Amino acid sequence: MSPYTTHLCLVSAQATPNLLPVLDDVWRPKKVVLACSAQMKTAAQGLRSVIQTKCPGLVVETLELPNAYDYAALSDTFLSYLADHADDNIALNVTGGTKLMAVAAQEVFRSAGKPVFYVNVESDEVLVIGEQAKSQPLRAKLKVHEMLRAHGYSVTTQEQPQITRELRDLTARLIDHVASAGRALGTINAIARMARDAPGLRVDLTPAQYDSRSLMDIFALFADADLLRLNGPAISFKNEDARFFVNGGWLEAHVYEALQSLRTQHESLTDVAMGVRVAFGGADPRAAAKNRDKNEIDVAFLYRNTLHLIECKTANLAQGGKGDDSKATEALYKMESLLKLGGLRTRGMVVDYRGQLSQSEADRQRAHEAGIAIVSGAQLKDLKGAISRLWLAKRD
Repeated sequence: MSPYTTHLCLVSAQATPNLLPVLDDVWRPKKVVLACSAQMKTAAQGLRSVIQTKCPGLVVETLELPNAYDYAALSDTFLSYLADHADDNIALNVTGGTKLMAVAAQEVFRSAGKPVFYVNVESDEVLVIGEQAKSQPLRAKLKVHEMLRAHGYSVTTQEQPQITRELRDLTARLIDHVASAGRALGTINAIARMARDAPGLRVDLTPAQYDSRSLMDIFALFADADLLRLNGPAISFKNEDARFFVNGGWLEAHVYEALQSLRTQHESLTDVAMGVRVAFGGADPRAAAKNRDKNEIDVAFLYRNTLHLIECKTANLAQGGKGDDSKATEALYKMESLLKLGGLRTRGMVVDYRGQLSQSEADRQRAHEAGIAIVSGAQLKDLKGAISRLWLAKRD
């Protein structure tokens, strides 16, 4: 049973501090009041959607705020609300909002003798300000799609991969040959892309491709896993899922499997998702369906309720992309845009099979400045160790 019947939350671009106490079995109130400015209405809609889905029957109301930087107007709004709810068992979650909004709300609540609490998102703990008691842990855990919805996005696609033993063995062999298979896989990626729009998912190989032993050896691996057929100088894929797997999807599956394995070692690693497509539209699926501004996420997971995003690349990133940028630079641009999806604490990584992203000093510097981790080449042989060292071990 929550010590407070109502939580008044200050809505900002960071959803997690407002969500965790509401979803926690111990701290869950009966009513949530989302205090938000005009600029934060979309964020409030995302919070409302997740709260009402996770906590059926919990009342969610909105308190519209004036200019988020007008201290006097903010104070008057909070004073009026408390005057109308003087007998309510209400507490302020002061973690969100602008600094001025938080100061105004805290001053009003403290003057009225109402409790104020703060959520430490680094440790998933709540601290009641002014009390001597120690911080109390929050046990609520979010899912990837809930985190995205809370930040104003709608998940339109989320794959549930069926990874067989044969596919695991195939992926393991490709990782073992990371130093020698890169060029051939680059050619296979191009062939798989051509097959996407070809009748019967069939592509004729050039004489040079058909005579390439390294290329045909890897095609044989995919054929042994029942993903494609070799018909003389032609390749035909079993189906679209098989074509996608050959066209680099196998690396996404490898990363997904590594993270699922790490979940057994890290209690705070709570959800892993693959093939996530998100769109603006928040709680309204009709708006999301019409919106063309979509983002593709190869692999995503939550660790300590922080969103972690991973891009998987098997292509030749040293090649030129659009305009003057290389494909490596384009990959970093994309990850920088994805980092906006889950709030300021979102973390990003690019897993580069061929190891070309880390060869460029300019790209390494750009990744470092953007806070993007890079795992490439031979590091993939110990992917779980790399992820643990970069993201998990320092925070356990």
